[in-house]
Amino acid sequence: MKVAKYVVDLLGNNGIDIVFGQIGGFNADLLDAIAGSKKQRFVLNYHEQGAAFAANAFAMVRENVSAATSSGAPSSCNLVAGIANAFFDSIPCLFLVGSVHSEAVKKSPEVRQNAFEEMDMVALTAGITKYAVKINDAKDVRFCLEKALHIAREGRKGPVLIDLPYDVARSDINVEELRGYTPEGAREFDKIDVSQILEALQNAKRPLLLLGGGCRNESTRNAILQFLDKAPIPAVASLCGLDVLPHEHPSFVGFIGHYGNRYANFALANCDCLIILGSRLDERQLAGDKTRFAGEAKIIRVDIDRTELDRVQPGSGKGNINLYSSAGNFLEQMLKADLRQLSFPKWHAVIARWKARYPSHHTSRREVDANDFLHAISEDLPSELVVCADVGQNQMFTAQSFRLRKGNRLLNTGGYGSMGFSLPASIGAAYAWPNAMVISINGDGGLMMNIQELQAVKRDKLPIKIIVLNNNCLGMIRRLQERIFDDRTTGSVEGYEAPDYSAIAPSYGLEYIRIDAVEKYGLVRELLKSPAAMIIEVELPTRIMNNPEPGAAIDLQTPLLSDEENRQIKRDCLF
Repeated sequence: MKVAKYVVDLLGNNGIDIVFGQIGGFNADLLDAIAGSKKQRFVLNYHEQGAAFAANAFAMVRENVSAATSSGAPSSCNLVAGIANAFFDSIPCLFLVGSVHSEAVKKSPEVRQNAFEEMDMVALTAGITKYAVKINDAKDVRFCLEKALHIAREGRKGPVLIDLPYDVARSDINVEELRGYTPEGAREFDKIDVSQILEALQNAKRPLLLLGGGCRNESTRNAILQFLDKAPIPAVASLCGLDVLPHEHPSFVGFIGHYGNRYANFALANCDCLIILGSRLDERQLAGDKTRFAGEAKIIRVDIDRTELDRVQPGSGKGNINLYSSAGNFLEQMLKADLRQLSFPKWHAVIARWKARYPSHHTSRREVDANDFLHAISEDLPSELVVCADVGQNQMFTAQSFRLRKGNRLLNTGGYGSMGFSLPASIGAAYAWPNAMVISINGDGGLMMNIQELQAVKRDKLPIKIIVLNNNCLGMIRRLQERIFDDRTTGSVEGYEAPDYSAIAPSYGLEYIRIDAVEKYGLVRELLKSPAAMIIEVELPTRIMNNPEPGAAIDLQTPLLSDEENRQIKRDCLF
């Protein structure tokens, strides 16, 4: 059997039925093997970055390892953004890079390059993969692939890379003689002292859950629903945890962080017991002065990565409990306890008043507004829904105002934060969940980063709805320039120009509609149910702002509230 065919068979046996990528001379054998397989399909993207982001999304939706492939130095280097995104957001992806003949590889690090399109991808990606290896001997193929797939799934998930020289891919092997990989023993989590957690919750008046990306697998989401059914504690979410809890759930509060919903940030700043599940607390969540991040609370942090527990100490740092555990394991232990006495109606009532007082969207505004638009179109959408946000103001509008129902998924590029993510991610999502409605939300600038993938949407007849929130500028950078560069908007407004999307849509064979009035929101809700792919362009004023925007601390967002309003927030918590 050829190595290429063995690789393809092994992928199929691990549930990897689609491989995204580009074809070249160095991975042609692999793609020929896919073409002859009954278990796999190759999906051609028009740029390898698009393939990598599609693989990211496919893995997030399927909750399994996904795969993307490339050929040679320029092709493989184009994967790097998606590899980094998978690493920072803990997405299990396998990147199969074809490379030059194993005997043509440079023999000394002092030599820049020996063979045409040669690149040491193992060295290049060492800092953004959990495991990267070059297979120089065909006899190692089973061991390396089994090890890579195990590592991608184990513990804190992430990307792995296999560099497969084309001569190795063409080699003949005796499958019976291949050595396999035997994983080391399972890691032992910290012992959960359930009584200690219960005591903290019983002594609290204003407890809160913070749900992060580490809660997103289906079993953990279900465990959270069971836990909240027994212990109805209010819950906020990080950007990557926004689809963990349905937004109609009585415990769901909102999005936290720099651009979080103001009421959710108030709940976080004023809670007296905070349980953090699977959230690494990056700087955008801490939002400035970290002493105001649950500053008076007893904090219980649960994370599957010990290094994250040691990296930052939120709040006062006194009396915090750090637990090395998966969120699922923690919840499994908590569900064994008697949670019946945990009820916090007064705290829920306070948060409800804050929600009514400080919404991110408004239903009575007569001009088109991004928050209002996204909130309006998210009414009555199906449970089978995947929303892919890009980066910039559009991502924050989505996080602030798009309502997610049970079963809905929201895909973001979180830690890496790459413009150009949404469109190729929506392609990966459409393949991962063919029956789902897929919506790609973009800014006018971000869509340009991978606009070539519109051809894949058209070619494969994918019914993706591509929303462009067009304010004719790079809005988030424009806001920064307005604040600190005296409104000198070089590159974001001055010298920037968005394309004519009404002309682009038909050139790719897509339908098009422009939204320039509030009265058209209802039309969009109907168009989202259409089987056709289309671009929905929403005309927005250039100086549109997120609501709210970052301030000095989690509870001091802009526009700033009056001193009296801030005092009232504190008085609300006295019960």
